[in-house]
Amino acid sequence: MSENTMLCYCKGVTLGKVLAAIENGATTLVEVIDVTGAGSGCGRCLDRIEAIINEEK
Repeated sequence: MSENTMLCYCKGVTLGKVLAAIENGATTLVEVIDVTGAGSGCGRCLDRIEAIINEEK
């Protein structure tokens, strides 16, 4: 996946934005949601975002 890959279409959040949030200290799904807004719309991307967080730990 490229950093330009769209993860959250509702909020327009890319993989790069999620990775940046993680690099800047977001360690939980709630923290990534708070920083990026990803997952706060319809919620379809939550499982994917959580998997990325777990992969980056």
